[in-house]
Amino acid sequence: MPSFESRIDRFCQAHPEAPREDILATRLLFRTTQLLRAHIDRALAPFDLNMSQYLVLSLLSTDRSDPSSPSELSQTLDATRTQMTRFLDSLQSRGLVRRIASEQDRRSLELELTPAGRELLRKAVPAVHRAYRQAWSVLGGGERDQTSRHLQRLYAKLQQLEQ
Repeated sequence: MPSFESRIDRFCQAHPEAPREDILATRLLFRTTQLLRAHIDRALAPFDLNMSQYLVLSLLSTDRSDPSSPSELSQTLDATRTQMTRFLDSLQSRGLVRRIASEQDRRSLELELTPAGRELLRKAVPAVHRAYRQAWSVLGGGERDQTSRHLQRLYAKLQQLEQ
């Protein structure tokens, strides 16, 4: 079975104007994202959580004085409203989060992490941090920092292109 890189090479031979390195970098970024998510999901499996659910719990854990709404979380996590509803339904059915009517606007909901949610998060955090360290250990601190800066520049450019 040909590797994706050899397939890109074949495509670029058929299309000499194709930006091979841009295509390769994009494909590597997509594949790396998938593998990193799967790695973290495996670390979270003993807690019956996935990365998205973990991120919801993590963000809510910092909200004590300024509660988040589902739409705010959705925007922060780049999730659709439907996805966020599914995440919250799952977490609420397990007693990990609560949806509460906003005191400022009864039509709006605020989210709250329950004591059970805080406890599960407390147990899951070390496993996730270990998974992050395992994944990024291939890069030294300077390389990782440089990679983060490059990704931030790419992210900013792509945001600019969206406007």
